Amino acid sequence: MIAIRQWLPDWLKIWMIMTIGAVIVLVTGNISPSEALNAVDWDVIAYLFGVFAISHALFASGISEKVSNWICADSRSIPQILFFFILFVTAISAVLTNDAAAAIGTPIAIAIAASLGISAALPLIALCVSVTVGSMFSPVGNPQNLLIVADGHFTNPVGVFLEWLAVPALISLVFTLLWFWFCFKRAPKGGAPEHVTPDEQTMRRWPALLATGLLCVLVLTDSIAHDSDWLPDLPLGALSLIAAIPLFVFSSQRVQLVKEVDWHTLIFFVSMFIVTGAVLKSGALQEWLSPWHDQLGEPILVTSIAFFGSQVFSNVPLVEIYLNLLRDHDVPTLMLLSGISTLAGNLFILSAASNVIIVQQSEKHGVTPFQFWQFTRYVLPVTVVSLLVCYLWVAFLVSVSE
Repeated sequence: MIAIRQWLPDWLKIWMIMTIGAVIVLVTGNISPSEALNAVDWDVIAYLFGVFAISHALFASGISEKVSNWICADSRSIPQILFFFILFVTAISAVLTNDAAAAIGTPIAIAIAASLGISAALPLIALCVSVTVGSMFSPVGNPQNLLIVADGHFTNPVGVFLEWLAVPALISLVFTLLWFWFCFKRAPKGGAPEHVTPDEQTMRRWPALLATGLLCVLVLTDSIAHDSDWLPDLPLGALSLIAAIPLFVFSSQRVQLVKEVDWHTLIFFVSMFIVTGAVLKSGALQEWLSPWHDQLGEPILVTSIAFFGSQVFSNVPLVEIYLNLLRDHDVPTLMLLSGISTLAGNLFILSAASNVIIVQQSEKHGVTPFQFWQFTRYVLPVTVVSLLVCYLWVAFLVSVSE
């Protein structure tokens, strides 16, 4: 239904379609209510709640508008705008996860479309690609990387990810810049959205900046001190909620802030976890992987299963089960699994949760985002190049170390 959404009524949103799916698996008994509750990753929900609160505070206080005005300065050319935009969202993805970058970057992508006088679809798709690729080389860049860090027990996770995935990520980002520069130059004028700005600055800036800075410090500290005994190992959801505290303590708009949290996206994720839980309970993924149990460490198999399996089962549950079935948890295999499962997000809208966040945030701002197949058409060249570069780089490092 999501693939043909452009031909469905405008009122039928992605979160509604996923919720219908969750209701169906519950009603048909494919998963019980208690199992559905256990299937939901409440840590992710808590993290998104905090991030959505912070992203709205950045928007309502006018900070997002200032950033977009700086990126879209009159003196800047299209490649310069793209360069600073990609750099900005990559930095947020690497430090605060791709989901945070998706929420914070959406109004900026819309502002770029308004500034260039083009449809919002192309800058929003560029945001999706940049968020995904930018999260690849960071141990906290996305949920599947966090799973791999926990499984690998790396003494220096930041160093390991930089060594194995920074080069393919950088090459992919350069290609992303060149590809979308080409697409932007060919984009027809017209259909541009209005500048997305707050009706009035209802929030002070310093609590929003404090919350953002606090989240950066907490996430980075937790990453660096991951295996140490001198700090408690708090989940990302707890870090996000702690970072959002200044917004609710020092703001007079607490009720409004809660109302402006993207509840539709949170409902989507709860529903998605329930649907995924029903799929995992059925044993379909485990059964699909079992014939290759002894070859799961082979690079070609890792690449194929991580990419295509992520389209069917979503990358996070795929990585979690893959790690449980994998015999040798060596660094090259884990890094290839991390890179390919992340880049798998650049194929369909549902391939990455950050894509869905961008769609939902756009609609929340009253902007029509991209269509399902339109997204795939624009991201496919980046997908092919980035997958090839990632595979060849990991293979090169393996050959050098032998």
